[in-house]
Amino acid sequence: MTRPAAPNLPSLAPRAAVGLAIVIALGVAYFAAFYAVRMPTVEDQLARAVPAEANTDSTNSADAAPQATQPVWRRVSVLQFLLFPELLTQRWFGTGAVGIADRIPIVFLTAVILGYATVLGWWLMALCRLTNDLTRLETAVFAVGVGLNLVGTYVLAAGLLGGLSNVLVLAVPAALTLAAAGRYYWRHALLAPTPNSPTPAPQLSNTTSDWLDPRWLWAAVPFALMFLLGGMLPPVEFDVREYHLQAAKEFYQQGQITFLPHNVYANMPLGASMWSLAAMEILGDWWLGALVGKTIVALLAPLTALGLFAAGRRLAGTTSGVIAALVYLSTPWIYRVSTDGQIDAVVGFYLFLAVYATLLWSRDSNGSDRRLLLAGYLAGGSVACKYPPMLFVVIPLTGWILVRRWRQIQDNQRPTQDESSDASPHKPDWQRLAVPCGLFLLAVLLGSGLWFAKNWMLAGNPTYPLLYEVFSGQSWTAAQNAQWNHVHRPHDFSLWLLVKDLARVVLTSEWLSPLLFPLAVLSLATTKHRRLALGLWLYFGFVVATWWLLTHRIDRFWIPALSIVALLAGLGATWRNDRPWRVAVRAFLVLGLALNLLTCTALAGRYSAWFVPLETLRHDPLRVDAWHEYFNRHADDGRVLVVGDAEVFDFEVPIDYNTCFDDSLLETLAKDRTPEQVREALLKRGIAYVYVDWGEIDRYRRTKYGYTDFVQPEVIDRLVAAGVLKPLPPIKGHPGRGYRVVR
Repeated sequence: MTRPAAPNLPSLAPRAAVGLAIVIALGVAYFAAFYAVRMPTVEDQLARAVPAEANTDSTNSADAAPQATQPVWRRVSVLQFLLFPELLTQRWFGTGAVGIADRIPIVFLTAVILGYATVLGWWLMALCRLTNDLTRLETAVFAVGVGLNLVGTYVLAAGLLGGLSNVLVLAVPAALTLAAAGRYYWRHALLAPTPNSPTPAPQLSNTTSDWLDPRWLWAAVPFALMFLLGGMLPPVEFDVREYHLQAAKEFYQQGQITFLPHNVYANMPLGASMWSLAAMEILGDWWLGALVGKTIVALLAPLTALGLFAAGRRLAGTTSGVIAALVYLSTPWIYRVSTDGQIDAVVGFYLFLAVYATLLWSRDSNGSDRRLLLAGYLAGGSVACKYPPMLFVVIPLTGWILVRRWRQIQDNQRPTQDESSDASPHKPDWQRLAVPCGLFLLAVLLGSGLWFAKNWMLAGNPTYPLLYEVFSGQSWTAAQNAQWNHVHRPHDFSLWLLVKDLARVVLTSEWLSPLLFPLAVLSLATTKHRRLALGLWLYFGFVVATWWLLTHRIDRFWIPALSIVALLAGLGATWRNDRPWRVAVRAFLVLGLALNLLTCTALAGRYSAWFVPLETLRHDPLRVDAWHEYFNRHADDGRVLVVGDAEVFDFEVPIDYNTCFDDSLLETLAKDRTPEQVREALLKRGIAYVYVDWGEIDRYRRTKYGYTDFVQPEVIDRLVAAGVLKPLPPIKGHPGRGYRVVR
């Protein structure tokens, strides 16, 4: 690759050479420590794969047994796949037929939805004059975020009004908005008279530190392709099959969005799930529609990388933008959650765009507050996906806006020159503070408010099931609230645990990238961008503090902020401009990208059957529970009551189920009733089969989640003895049992 001709590079002074050597040595030490970290998830997978006879060999010593069942796996062990590449190809191609043409409908509809969202978002931004001073790339990425959030809000509104059963409810507004956007583009872009003085191009950073050619972005192509292929695979992750896609499936089957008392998670904000629901309606198929929505979720990570490139290029130069994009997209955590179908990278997409829009507002020399409408709407997009962004996106950005405007007032700066702004130097200080915050929070409300209104209307609690002590609400009790809080609130605040968890954030979390934090730390050493870096570090610290103090400390809750760390890594790459530093960064980047690529393909993806036909994957025993497949084939004469198992997306027959937090339907139907009354209650609901997953129930009871004490083997045995239930043949090795209801 060629690079731009650089000016005469400064000679490396002895003191600077020592500093550079120390930094490189520390980077190498971090790299070594990083790849020495153990990976317990992989170790558990290997332990489960060990044959049972390995534990019964009487010739083994007592010390040998743990080694057989608990193999040690460190990050560096991923290099073993280079010796056995057939292990990878077998995961990609399977052992049977190979085919990928059945992905064409998924790719096509994904492109249609993303394309429509881009046009819709651009049109609204143009109407609000929010595209001024943005590059084409920035405009496109912002437009995708705005458009997708608006699509999700519209699908929610249509679903609440019961209009999901008619595809025209989606098609007609889409056609009208496309026509309006085309007319606007024709009148204001193509036919607009050329001004005498051309509009100045957006100001981008152009420094001598731009030594990394943009063609390095070609290194992102393998990762982007993996995101696409992984996104089109059917889901295997628990949360995705429990509510991200299952809720959309139930809404599609009902023809409307309602309150689901059996699935507490399905009543929370599900903005990303609305894209799956829209695709289900368009295709008339919940299975393919779910895969379209899952693909959109996966592709928002490459779009975030494009946004990072645009931001880094504007703020610190092309080198920063290229490195920020590559570092983010190659991070195994981002690949894992995105291809799983989890929405943490979606939240990261909206988080980054909201932060970047706020940053553009704070650096706007014209003083316009209009940019806060964009920042607020995108922050609302993150809240529309899940509740936590209200804490780590909306609140800190509101504080940022207040501080920034207060400093402007203190410096006697004019807060706005835009005719649309209500702020004026003649108005009191409180009003000059209230206007930008009001614009921002109004846009947040527009971006996410319908989700809170929905829960207020259907559950009596706008933040259902949160804040029960404040709002109470329907279908939720004090006991359920206590169980929920016991699981989702932290309990240990010891100093040792704090140190251990901070080490997770920067080093030991399994799917981190070695490229993130070493370069990000150096951003504080840059002279030109130190103030920006300090602000971004403070924001990331706020996210981590919120995660540690107020949540149940699952890593995925701070993963959205990795987009900020990636931007900091891009800034840190400009720490120096001498040749030794350039060589060191390039070497570090190439090695890190190569190892991340291997980690993503070999380990980070839970399911990597990229080239196996979808029909095969739909019934793959590695993905679909054996009892699920049994009922899909045989339960054609009634509903299945599923007890204990809430991971029910792959059921193709009608089912009744509940999560561990909701009222147990079996308990409701059987408690304090005679066997004949239980039989009557089951048949009245059309239940022909009962499936009890004792393995899941035991897992809940062994953890802090818990499960109702009523569901015990004695309850089922009593119904079997009374002739209400007839056991089905057991499935070897499966802890669950199936029963037929005797009529």
